[in-house]
Amino acid sequence: MSMNVTRLFSPLRSLLGQSDQARDVSRSLLLLRLENTRTLGSFLDRLAMQHLLEHLTQTLGQAVRPYDPVQLAAPGHFSVLLHNRTLRDAAAVARRLLLQGQGPVSLAGQQVTPVMTGVLIHADAPDLPPVAAMMENARQRMQMVAEADLGRLSLYSHDPQLCGPRLPSTVSDAIVAGQMVAWFQPQICCNSGDISGFEALARWHHPVHGLLTPGAFLAQMTPADHNTLALFMLAQALSALRCWDEAGFQVPTVSINISNCELSDRGFADCLLWEMDRHDIPPSRLVVEVLESVGPMTSNAETRDNLRRLARAGCRIDLDDFGTGYASLDAIRQFGINRIKIDRSFVTGCDLDEGQQRMILAILALAERLGLSVLAEGVETREEFAFLSQMGCDELQGYAIERPMPLSDSCAFLARHRQAAADLPTIAWRG
Repeated sequence: MSMNVTRLFSPLRSLLGQSDQARDVSRSLLLLRLENTRTLGSFLDRLAMQHLLEHLTQTLGQAVRPYDPVQLAAPGHFSVLLHNRTLRDAAAVARRLLLQGQGPVSLAGQQVTPVMTGVLIHADAPDLPPVAAMMENARQRMQMVAEADLGRLSLYSHDPQLCGPRLPSTVSDAIVAGQMVAWFQPQICCNSGDISGFEALARWHHPVHGLLTPGAFLAQMTPADHNTLALFMLAQALSALRCWDEAGFQVPTVSINISNCELSDRGFADCLLWEMDRHDIPPSRLVVEVLESVGPMTSNAETRDNLRRLARAGCRIDLDDFGTGYASLDAIRQFGINRIKIDRSFVTGCDLDEGQQRMILAILALAERLGLSVLAEGVETREEFAFLSQMGCDELQGYAIERPMPLSDSCAFLARHRQAAADLPTIAWRG
């Protein structure tokens, strides 16, 4: 949640704070969030969106008692404070409100269906927290809602620890606090069975939310966060290469994900190359993964210059999530793409789905004609592994090989893999 939205909660906290009553034996605070605001805003104008928020406020208000008013806490956020309810009763009210809020609404000549997520914070006497503290609990719990729980109600007891010292709220803060780490997922060569490289993946050890993957924080990142994270992951990746070299393991490359935001920063390529020189790592061992959306017509001059400078220096360039967006063949030609990564959406079930198989075979044929290598990501079963290997994929990555792991576990994995390869039977040749 952005700082702007956080500030919007302040007036509500002041208002609700006036209703604290010593005679309360319990207190429950429900926070509802409209999830599909962006989708609705794509076909509703500003006035219609305002009418929708007003309609939701009225609809929710009619579902509770007059002395439990519904407040518009922030854009797309609604709250209601319930006094002297058991947790069971408060949960029943919350579920009724969630159901009411997700009913179809007719606006601007069309029918829309809001999707809302609810968080209920409950506390009992004698230690009733201030309403402002309960609102902060609800706000932080809402940030922790998993994707699978969107559109549902979650119940929590008030947790005083969530109201303690300010927690890191951005990726940049997390890096400064030492909470961001790099995990590594191996990539395997289908022809030799050797480890061809690792992909460095960001993980946030959040003190409250636990271990977060990029899907939990990527959408909230600012351009400054992107640049800070890219340099942090580069440093972690180069340190990993030195670690593997010193341990005697042959790991040719390490991959890092670079977004269009970093690529559009003037001098970004020089910064990467300087870091590699400082770590005494040749550019050929770094793989820069870029999205399909990077192309001559969709990128600025700085992006094109950075990619060309990295390619000329010897860095390998991967086109990530291939097949899910607009892929420009001119981008492959101009930017020196070395490898394309088949997106997991084409890989899942490819051993059974003929449609998936046709797509993969078409991508392999295109790559062969263009002189590119192909890596399939998201390989989760032995059957998918076998099919992709037999069809001519150069490299594979996914749970069928190994899950992402901390650097501290990677050497043990490499040792096991090397031992397994040494134990394979050899072919006896007859003279």
